[in-house]
Amino acid sequence: MKATLFETLACCLGMIFAAQPAATQSAGRITKAELGTGATDRYEIVNPATEFTPDTAKIFCVWKAEGILKGTSVRGVWIAVDVGNVAPPNYKIDEAEVRLPVMTEGSMSLSKPTNGFPVGKYRLELYILKELAKTIPFTVKAK
Repeated sequence: MKATLFETLACCLGMIFAAQPAATQSAGRITKAELGTGATDRYEIVNPATEFTPDTAKIFCVWKAEGILKGTSVRGVWIAVDVGNVAPPNYKIDEAEVRLPVMTEGSMSLSKPTNGFPVGKYRLELYILKELAKTIPFTVKAK
C-alpha cells in the first residue's frame, strides 16, 4: 500500500518532534549555583552570600552541572537589575563564556568597579549553550 503525502509528512514531523527532547536534554542542567566572596580550586564557594557591600572586591559564582557534554558552552551574564540612576534597568555589566573539556563544575567572578558596586538589585544568568539554565538574584547594600 502506498503512503499518501499527508501520511509521509505526519511521519516525518513525528520523528522530528520525537528527536527534539533528546537534543534539549543533551545540553545538561545546572544542579547547584552559589555566590560568595571567593572560590576554591575545588569549586567550593567561600563566604556564601546573596547580599554584598559596595566595597566587595569580587563576587564569585561556583556552579555544578550534570549532563554537560565535552565542549559544551557555559556562559554567565552579570546584570544590574535596578541600581537607580547609575545604569538603566537590566543593564548587562559583563559576561563570560567557557567551553568545558570534561568537567561539570566551574566558577566565574565579577570584579568591583573603580567606585565600588552601586547599591541595588542584581542577577547572574547562567546559560548552557544558548538556553537559560539558572538565574541567581543578589543585592548590594550599603554598610
